[in-house]
Amino acid sequence: MEDRSEADQFIDLEYEREQQEATEWVGDGHFVNRNWMFLNGETADEVVVAADRPLILHTGARLTPSDESYAHEQHPFVAFLHLLKTAEKRSVVFISIPFLTDFMVINELCHYADTGVSDLHINILLGPKTWVIESFESFVGEDSSREGAVSRLHIKRYGRDEADSHSKYSHSKLMVTTSGTMIGSYNYTYASRFRHTEHGVLLGPDHDTSGILAELNDLWTRAGPEISIKKKTKPVYDKVNPYKKRKANGN
Repeated sequence: MEDRSEADQFIDLEYEREQQEATEWVGDGHFVNRNWMFLNGETADEVVVAADRPLILHTGARLTPSDESYAHEQHPFVAFLHLLKTAEKRSVVFISIPFLTDFMVINELCHYADTGVSDLHINILLGPKTWVIESFESFVGEDSSREGAVSRLHIKRYGRDEADSHSKYSHSKLMVTTSGTMIGSYNYTYASRFRHTEHGVLLGPDHDTSGILAELNDLWTRAGPEISIKKKTKPVYDKVNPYKKRKANGN
């Protein structure tokens, strides 16, 4: 078995990349197919979160025979959408998440950060793993519009990408908006959305989040600089030999 850190052992990177490659790219204001809404196996346009608070979250509802989770009002991904959709326009959203590889999550963050939608100021505090940033780069690919969309997000990493057991990084899975707070075990990965058993709680806006936000703002201040995600540059090919790549300067 390859030598991997304890945290990495819970992330199946091969599965995450397979899901990314299977992404259906569409237009109409969104970059990926949003049609992951299943209610007892039937497609629905939207799942509405109940008004009752607190709401206990879980991924336990499963589709058979695939044994994958489907969307229901207590699914953490549905709660994530609810917190974005119902947040006050032009307000601040704070997310602390060590692992973010799910293109659907990135897509929704870009959508609600759009000035023509909610114009949310979204701060994302990630863990230190470099492959998390690579997921954002894979989402952008060679597309200028996706590069512009991701540029609306404010992304930082906290901690060091080392196997050293004394290395510190933020391990919290937390989202705070003006419409409430979600906290629990849920990472923003395909495995968490589909395969893993996850639990959490969704709290309404009447709960005091001042202590959590103070700590997150402190981590944000001590984290590295904001990360700029750039689109991939298409390779330049030699006109005489089209199979030979040339350097950007033409040599």
